[in-house]
Amino acid sequence: MQLSRLLLAPLVLVLAFAPAGCASSRKKKDYTESAVRFAIEAGPNEMGTQVRLPKSGVMLTVSPKFMFTEFDINSCEAATDELGPVLVFNFTEAGGRDLYRATATNQGRRIVTILNGMPIGARRIDAPYSGGYFLTNVELEPESLSQLAKDITRTSEEARKEMERNN
Repeated sequence: MQLSRLLLAPLVLVLAFAPAGCASSRKKKDYTESAVRFAIEAGPNEMGTQVRLPKSGVMLTVSPKFMFTEFDINSCEAATDELGPVLVFNFTEAGGRDLYRATATNQGRRIVTILNGMPIGARRIDAPYSGGYFLTNVELEPESLSQLAKDITRTSEEARKEMERNN
């Protein structure tokens, strides 16, 4: 019994200080992480996940696999149009090609914009989107969009940098 206590004591010390060591190595971020992902509306005979837009209450069934993620975004800007607040996403070169292909083959469906797991907007695909830009109306307060767009850009930049470091 005395021997098991001797062996257990160092293990308890290591486990007690391990979380503190891990936490201290993390750099504090000067922005709010805002991961944006995009899902395509599921077809009538396809399996999907139901989501509800926050203000309008519109229910949509989306494909369980995201078409685009924060890794596909170069930048994001806030704007307004005749329908209200919008976010304008500029995709990476590869993301722009994928955006064109996805919108060419899914016309009539909607692209749902999901922020940190919550749907915030949707746009019907009326034509293939070329040029690497995607504009979508969002159901958020207009005064919060400018900071949100900056946070989305920073989150995407950091995600791509982290991916490059790990490859």
